[in-house]
Amino acid sequence: MLDSIAKPPGPRGVPFIGTSFMARRNPMAALQDWALEYGDIAYYRFLSLHVYLLFHPQHIEQVLLTKTGLFNKGLTSRLNRELFGNGLLTSDGDFWSRQRRLSNPAFHRESIIRYAQITAEEAAHLMDGWKSKEARNIHHDMMNVTLRIVLRSLFGGELGDSMRVVEQALDTVMRGSSGIQVVAAFLHIPTPAHARYLRAVRELDGVVYELIRRGKDKLSCGADAGGPKDLLTLLLMARDADGSAMTDQQLRDEVLTLLVGGHETTALSLTWVWYLLAQNSEVEEKLHAELDAVLGDRAPSADDLSKLVYTDHVLREALRLYPPAWRIVRAAREPFRIGDYVVPAGAQVLMSQWVTHRDWRWFPDPERFHPDRWLDDAATKLPRCAYFPFGGGPRVCIGAGFAMMEATILLATVAQRFRMRLIPNQRVELLPSITLRPKNGIQVELQERSAGIALSPT
Repeated sequence: MLDSIAKPPGPRGVPFIGTSFMARRNPMAALQDWALEYGDIAYYRFLSLHVYLLFHPQHIEQVLLTKTGLFNKGLTSRLNRELFGNGLLTSDGDFWSRQRRLSNPAFHRESIIRYAQITAEEAAHLMDGWKSKEARNIHHDMMNVTLRIVLRSLFGGELGDSMRVVEQALDTVMRGSSGIQVVAAFLHIPTPAHARYLRAVRELDGVVYELIRRGKDKLSCGADAGGPKDLLTLLLMARDADGSAMTDQQLRDEVLTLLVGGHETTALSLTWVWYLLAQNSEVEEKLHAELDAVLGDRAPSADDLSKLVYTDHVLREALRLYPPAWRIVRAAREPFRIGDYVVPAGAQVLMSQWVTHRDWRWFPDPERFHPDRWLDDAATKLPRCAYFPFGGGPRVCIGAGFAMMEATILLATVAQRFRMRLIPNQRVELLPSITLRPKNGIQVELQERSAGIALSPT
């Protein structure tokens, strides 16, 4: 019987107002501190918002896997409706199920193979402009190359001047979705940053709707008949059981969701990989040894993914320490029991990959970058939801396979030729937004491994 009214322990904050981890200078550290001080279930209030924090994998599993029907998407999604609309990231219920079903063909194996070829080509193109001993903002480079990859995968070609529009608009959107801006958006307080955010979303809309129009024109002319299909074409061709297709609004919502998921999160995963490798020479040497043994002097392809085992472990470990999606929020549709407490209907339930991934109970020496912890199918021995960089359950990220393929091919291709060394005396500061960014990028010096290696996509 769900009759308990006792709340879990947690920070009280300011009288009448309460508190919010997003108002803190370092919200991830605040969540970690609360987990240590209050335990696996904590609670806080911010004005009328009641938030239950779940840090234990068993409790997270209930929300993401075993009792998913009790929850809707939470506050984070609601505050970013202008960007994601009613796409897979934000929708619920039957509509979400329909959109997921219509989007699935875009991520079948034959599509992933084609995207892998695009990834290898763009990785080679990226390095054409690199020189040994050159200083680079590696975050900027990763954002640029993954944007090119996802735009070619989504739309089948170059965007010309529109690429710069998309690049700048996405950067504005992410910076306008961080820290105190989230609190301001919740309170409906107009700020210059939110005005820039809305303007950037309108710029993205202009590009996407024009590409949808072009895609429809191509299909009506039979230009894509029988040939390889980009993601947008597959979405345009998708039909429900009754023969209905997505509306332009639905297409726009899914395209922007995929654009952010396939571009932003992969770029960040790799940015943090280079940051970690630059500080861990032993891991870097083991990675290079695998790449030399498996690939030699040829570029990787989709067929190599299963052979690049240590490369995969490096990525998994970077995703553990620096998960691009660093928290998930759900809203309770009805009361439910979790541990010794009852979460009331309407409350927000927050689960943080940042905190659970760094819990010593599941990951000994949790702050250490240690890819060998993934040896011998170690992931299968963890509690379910101790590691959930792409979410979990039926709502696990539809593009997870695409993202891991893209990251693996890019990491392998670049690491074959270059090492990264951190430029001294820089401050790498986290910017927790919708994703987890380095606030001012990461400056590295390139060191070419071998001037004799000349890679070309196979």
